[in-house]
Amino acid sequence: MGFSDKTCTVEGCDRPASWSQAHHKIPWADGGRTSVEDGRLACSFHHHRIHDKAYRAIYLDNGKIRLIRQ
Repeated sequence: MGFSDKTCTVEGCDRPASWSQAHHKIPWADGGRTSVEDGRLACSFHHHRIHDKAYRAIYLDNGKIRLIRQ
């Protein structure tokens, strides 16, 4: 997957890539790689949810992200 995505990669969201931000599964500040392979696109709304401790992000094999409220 990576940044060839055409929409936000959170399940059920179809906001276009132009409305999305780069998100890395493991942020570089935490030792993650800032590579295209590690990246996903997330619209601003979902990108904030991914970093919200009230949600858990599950990275699916199909390149999508599932958000679950904890």
